Amino acid sequence: MNAVNVLPTSSSVPLAEKMPDARDRILAAAQNLFAMRGFEGVSTTQIAKVAGITQPLIHYHFKNKEALWKATVARLFGRLQDEFLSAISRLPRHDSRRYLVEIIRHYVMFAAKYPEFGQFIMREGAQSSDRLDWMSEHWMKPALGEFKSLYDEAQANGWIRNIPFPQMVMLVTSSAHHCFSLSPMMISLHGVDTLQPDQVVQQCDAVVRVVLSALMVEPEVALSA
Repeated sequence: MNAVNVLPTSSSVPLAEKMPDARDRILAAAQNLFAMRGFEGVSTTQIAKVAGITQPLIHYHFKNKEALWKATVARLFGRLQDEFLSAISRLPRHDSRRYLVEIIRHYVMFAAKYPEFGQFIMREGAQSSDRLDWMSEHWMKPALGEFKSLYDEAQANGWIRNIPFPQMVMLVTSSAHHCFSLSPMMISLHGVDTLQPDQVVQQCDAVVRVVLSALMVEPEVALSA
């Protein structure tokens, strides 16, 4: 008996499942599962079940699990580009201190809208891997470019404390992400749903004040603006 071809061909895949929404469903499911369980903790079978499609369809849209993972990273950082980096690129730059405040505030809002972004970064960043190196080189380092330019300017002008750039990045990102990435824990501990709009605003204010107090020589100048 001839072996059955388990990978769908162009003629064997129903037209509805070739449409872009099928690919989007796969990516949405992969994004949530990779964020919660990491690359090693997720199978394509699980992703297919959550996406509501048959497992072989993943191989129709993506070569393998690693290709799906890379496409998921591109989806997440694409949103960072479209919704955060594009937004701050339109902000006025005449007041660098105020500009820093708005960068932090916009980033907290992004972290609240996409808590899986922070979860994904924490999962992948917890252990060394070729995937982490690829994500760092292709997506994370380029995304930090604007922030690094502002940091260098602030250092040159003496209005920011002498905190190494890597530590400053961790201070800002961890302050922005954890409250939303750990939303279930916040509900369990404090009965507070941090993803509610009023809580997001409160977290924005808290992060801005804490980060500016840690970073700026005269934080009250930026806060008063």
